[in-house]
Formats: sequence, C-alpha cells, structure tokens
Amino acid sequence: MERRTLLSTLGAGVVAVSGCLGEQSSGAGTPLPAGSIDFPDGPKERPERPSPVSETAAREYVKRHEYRYVYNSLWMGKHTDVVVDCRVDSVEQRQWGYEAVVTCTGYAESRANGTVTPAHADWFTQSYRYRVSENTTQRLDAENRDPVP
Repeated sequence: MERRTLLSTLGAGVVAVSGCLGEQSSGAGTPLPAGSIDFPDGPKERPERPSPVSETAAREYVKRHEYRYVYNSLWMGKHTDVVVDCRVDSVEQRQWGYEAVVTCTGYAESRANGTVTPAHADWFTQSYRYRVSENTTQRLDAENRDPVP
C-alpha cells in the first residue's frame, strides 16, 4: 500500500512539473487565465487595460501600471513627495497577448503634518515581467536590470 501511494504521488508530481515545463517552453496557445494584480492603496488609480492589445498599447500600459504601482507603494500620505522613473526594457508578442519587462527606481520623502522630521523610503531598481491580454494582467518577478537614470 505504501509503495502504491508513493508511486501515485511521484506520478502526480511528474505530470505537474511536465505541464509547467511544457507551457513555459512552448509559449502555449491557451489564453492566460482571467485576472488582475492586487493594487496598493494610494492616490493613483489602476490604469485601464488596453483593448485591443497591441505592442504600443501594451508598452504604454505596463509603464503606466508599474509607475502607479510603485508610486502608491511609496506614498505615505498627503505630505509625501514621490519620485519614480520607469522604462520598458522589452515587449514581445505571444499567442495570448504581449509580454513586457518594465524597470522602475524611485523614492519618497514625507513630513507628517508638514512639520515633523521627514521619513524617507527607497524603491531600489526593480524589474517585473508583465503578461497582458484582453482579459488578464499578470505581474511576475524578473531579473533586475540596470537602474533607471
């Protein structure tokens, strides 16, 4: 009985891994699952996903999305000065839409009620891979690129 359970478990693991590898390497034609990214609270609203999705629209959308994401992540209140610089490193068409890598660097300085010692927060250079289709936006870790000047 133990051997059967072990073989079942191993078999399920192999199927799960091979499914992931197959999807990753083939750029499978199946659409991305519908969904969007949890967006941090702050003064900037999530941008509208483009429709139809094109290379230019995807480029503008991911840059705007990541800028607003970082801005809201750094924002500490109404007395906060936030500085964020972003660039799009690449955009590639896939069967399901577009994949883009965007890199941002930023910081924030804040004074509570405008009088207290300022607080400082850094957003060190970080890159994210976005997958954008008509119904989905995914934000995945990417290898960090050079800082944004």
